[in-house]
Amino acid sequence: MSGFQQAYPFLVDMFAFCSILQYLDLRMGKIMKTFLYAAFVLLLSLTPLSAKEIAERFNIGGYINVSKTTPYKLTPNVSPLVLADLNSLKKNTPINSRIIDLANTYLTDYPATTALLLIENGQILYEAYQGAATRNSEFFSMSIAKSLTSMTLGKALCNGLVNNLKQKASHFIPELAETYHGQSTIHQLLKMSSGTHVRGRSGQPKFLNGIGFNPRTEKPYTGISWPLRRGQATVDEILWGRWWAQVDGKNASLPGEKFSYKAIDTLTISKTIERQSGMSSAAYFDQEIWKFIGAEHVAHWEADKNGSTIASSGFQASLRDWGRLGLWILDAYKRDDCYGAYLKEATRSQIQFSSGSSNGFSGYGYQWWTDPRYSVGFWGLGYAGQLFAINPERNKILLKFSYRADKGSARNILKLFKTWSADT
Repeated sequence: MSGFQQAYPFLVDMFAFCSILQYLDLRMGKIMKTFLYAAFVLLLSLTPLSAKEIAERFNIGGYINVSKTTPYKLTPNVSPLVLADLNSLKKNTPINSRIIDLANTYLTDYPATTALLLIENGQILYEAYQGAATRNSEFFSMSIAKSLTSMTLGKALCNGLVNNLKQKASHFIPELAETYHGQSTIHQLLKMSSGTHVRGRSGQPKFLNGIGFNPRTEKPYTGISWPLRRGQATVDEILWGRWWAQVDGKNASLPGEKFSYKAIDTLTISKTIERQSGMSSAAYFDQEIWKFIGAEHVAHWEADKNGSTIASSGFQASLRDWGRLGLWILDAYKRDDCYGAYLKEATRSQIQFSSGSSNGFSGYGYQWWTDPRYSVGFWGLGYAGQLFAINPERNKILLKFSYRADKGSARNILKLFKTWSADT
């Protein structure tokens, strides 16, 4: 199947339909043709878009342009970390040439992929942009931001802002005392086991009457991101205020009882960091991590109207700066100190799925996906096909951004990373 067919299957069907009508033009009456055209238009209106799709402009940084709130701005380093290119250094090998061919094929097969970066031993093996994306684009991470929030909590732990992971969230945020996410320990929140509500689409809460107001549809939203960035809701209101009162299916399971992927667990971690540090979790991430990666460009992390970080999905940065962050993680992971120990715990399976999860992973750590069935390493995953993979044993990093998760795109990039990691 061609990339066009994968991206626009309904158009392929329409072309086929029109061909049939042309063939039958002399064999059917005007009323019958009108009826068939109307039926086809109705069919298109009922055909849903991909379950995991966003607008391309949002994948490459457009959310902050339509936001009614002010995102946190992370500034570049005065001396950015230089990333050498293996190809320009003429260090390419037959094995690497094979991986480059696989990466090129992947981009052709999945045209919704906007950027792909492969780094080996601190040097770029492959870097490509597609569609409207450029080297200066800021790639929106969706739920990879959850992994960054985990990293930030690790810094709070090692800096003594959190004594240990067995402390309950309500210890830091008394307003949460009556909620299951407040009664959960930080450890339980990190591994998504608060049980605080029934899981909705992409880990969102289910609101009895929706949340906020969508001016385009004149109906409430079903998820929290748009109301937060439009200033119609705050993180506080979702965690314990008026919007929390509208969440359906509260207290679905006891804290620590089972894994259930939820944005509220991440937001609770972020709010804990905010209460203990006296700054937003994005600002603390900037202070403790980002300023040390050698960033080349400005980056942003979305915030609500009160300045609280939208920690479950709101981070965006240039592709190379994402790569620099990966290199920083690799270095920190290998250090024999508190933070190195935290990263090792965060990126190993804290929860195992007996039959494997539907996204191709059999384990979950502290906001990181682990034990991939088709690959190696640990991964940050985001809606619509965002992927951040690290293999600390082979010093390899993969970053992939897209605006649609086409069928087979996730499995094939997992397999590409495994193939590349198996080569020495």
